[in-house]
Formats: sequence, C-alpha cells, structure tokens
Amino acid sequence: MAERVYVVGHGAITCLGKDMDATWRALIAGESGIRRHASLDRGQYLQDVAGLVEDLGPASRTEDREFARLSARFLSLAMTAARAAWADAGMPGVEDRIDRERVAVAVGSAFGGMDFLEAQQARMRKRTDLSVSPFLVPGLLINQAGGQISQQLKLYGPGVAPANACASGAHAIILGAMMLKAGDADLALCGAAESAFTPAIVNGFSTMKALFSPKPGDRAEADPSQASRPFSRDRAGFVMSEGAGMVVLATRRALDRLGLTPQAELAGYAVNSDGFHMATPSPDRIRRCLTLGLEKAEVAPGEVDYYNAHGTSTTINDQVETGVLKEVFGDHARRLPVSSIKGAIGHTLGAASAVEAAVCLRALRDQIVPPTANHLPDPELDLDYVPNQARAVRLDTVMSASFGFGGTNNVLVLRRPRD
Repeated sequence: MAERVYVVGHGAITCLGKDMDATWRALIAGESGIRRHASLDRGQYLQDVAGLVEDLGPASRTEDREFARLSARFLSLAMTAARAAWADAGMPGVEDRIDRERVAVAVGSAFGGMDFLEAQQARMRKRTDLSVSPFLVPGLLINQAGGQISQQLKLYGPGVAPANACASGAHAIILGAMMLKAGDADLALCGAAESAFTPAIVNGFSTMKALFSPKPGDRAEADPSQASRPFSRDRAGFVMSEGAGMVVLATRRALDRLGLTPQAELAGYAVNSDGFHMATPSPDRIRRCLTLGLEKAEVAPGEVDYYNAHGTSTTINDQVETGVLKEVFGDHARRLPVSSIKGAIGHTLGAASAVEAAVCLRALRDQIVPPTANHLPDPELDLDYVPNQARAVRLDTVMSASFGFGGTNNVLVLRRPRD
C-alpha cells in the first residue's frame, strides 16, 4: 500500500500579517495588505503599489550573527515561516524522539537574494570600490533558505531547493511528499519564500505588461488596496508582494510514533510542463495537470468542495484558468467555490503556492472559503469566485493550483483527515 502523507503543521508571513493567525484573520475579514510604499521610489521603480511586510526586523528570531549578515529578506521570511510551521506541528515537544537524519527540507524561491545583490551593487557604485560583502554569494543562493533552516533547526535529511517561478512553493511540497513516499524521510519541512523588490525585477514585470498597470481614472488611484482584482472585469495585472509559507509533512508511521495531530491529508498532487511558451500558459497542459491531480488523489471532480485559484489578476491567466475549470469540472464548475487570495495579498511569486497551501489548511480547519477581493463581475468569467466576502462552506476536499513562467504547473489536493 502506498505511503500516505499528512500535513501536521503550517506557518506563513505575508503583507497581511506576520504570522498565519494574523494573515488568516485579516483575509477572512476582507482586509488588504496592498498599499503604496515610499520605499519604492518612483524615480527608480515603475510601480510603487505593492504588498510589503513592514517592520520585518529580526523576523528570523535567531541570534546567529552570520545569518543576520546574509542580509537577504527572503531568508528572514523563510526562517520566520519555517519556525512557525515547526512549532505548529508540535515538534519542540517531541525533539528527543525525532530522527533528524530523516527530516527532509524542501524550500524554494523564484529569485532568491536579489535585494542583497542590488544593495551591494549600489554600494560599489557609491564607493567606486569593487569589494562586496563576503556574505553576498551565499545570500544570493536560493538553497540558502533551506540550508539555514536545516542549520538552525538541526535537520540533516535530504535538502532540495526548487526554483520553479510562481509554482516553487507547491513544487517544494510535492518534492517533500515524494521523498516521504519513497522512504527517504519520515518528516519534511517544505515551502518557499520571496522578496524580489529591486528596480530591475519590478520594472521588468512592468515592461512585459504583467504587473498592475492602471488606466487613467482607475479605482486604485484613490484606493491602492483595490489594485489586485482577480477575475474582475477591470483586472489590470498582478500586484507584486513578498512573503513565505511553510508546511510540515509526515508519514502515517511518523504521525503515530510521535503522536502528531494531522491537520489534513495530502491526498494527491501533480506536476507537469507546458512545453509551450516562456510566459503564456497552455490550457491543454494545465487541464492535464488538474486532471492528473484528481486521478492520483482518487477524487472525482464533483467531490472537490473548494478550488484555490492561481488567479493572478492578469487578463490572460484568469481567462485561461476559468476555461480550464469549466472543462475539468464540467457541470460542477458552476457550483464550485473558486477564489484567489491574491486580491488581498498580491502575488508573492515563488512563495505564492506555499502561502496558498497554508490558507487551504485554514479553510479546511475553519470550514470557511476566503474571498476574492475587489471583484467586479466579468460577463466572460462566470464562475462562483466568492466575491468580496468570506463564506462558510462544508469543506472536505480542496484543490490548489499554481502555474509559473517557463510553463511549470502543479496542483495539490488536500482533504480533512479521515482516521
């Protein structure tokens, strides 16, 4: 019998809150973490509307001086979410019984420490000095997040660092589950973190017409919190944000041996590649990914109670995703609650699917579907997007999907524990 995999802990940090509790409360209350930021000087940045974690400070909660000198925000975000997920799983209470050689760490990012690089380049220009911090190269590396988590939490099992654009977080979760199913680990700490606010990256997204680009008179001029509006008729591109999400996975045997409490079962998952275009999604390959995820979970389309959408607030993504849902779910698509939390927290890029996985866990726990913020009906997009207000719904099985630049797709199927 195939090894079953359970989620036993989760954590997140977003522009809505510095922990998962605060993020979830604000999300369900219909609040937004998106605003204008003076730090995104319009003399350097083409867009100053964003979702930043303000007053991050010593978010890593470590006295390790070398960690502090790495100076890349994605590392502090990753450490914060990882420590929270580890504690949420109850691991501090069973540390003497954990086989640390059999704890995998799978933590990804799309860009890694690009803010650290930008700061060091600015220093070089200002000082006309070619020297940089000796911590720059380690701080840039995407695998440094998992490496630091392993170092701080003393976890010595397999380590991987997926860089799968906006699908990185769920890819990390899937890789962790694969290692558990293969017998290479008993536990896995998985997720992703992102903070990529440099002029080149922000302006690059802007000039490729992916970033929020309003027309004169746009409703976000008076209220920047309305800039991100997935599936809305006036959607105008995604709003860039930062954050991190982590989950702790366990096998059934580890669950029983350590006395852990399952929060959900990872019933199924799927990954595939478009092989189509550097940035434009392929409806055929996304449809195949969702279908494969359902098949592997042994879940019929009509059994899915909530679909957490990639829902970026770009014209093409929301259109493609809606069309795919109609094909995959058939008549059930009209009854299926579909929402995107990116309306409230923006797009955390590589961290997005990990944060969304954590949100799905809260939805299952509280039996509440988070809303799609700032939604105005689009006659061409006619599904139930749970507009503007959270909704109490009986949830047993939820699906979360993500699609990244380069044509990388994934889907997670989570359900309430049944035994």
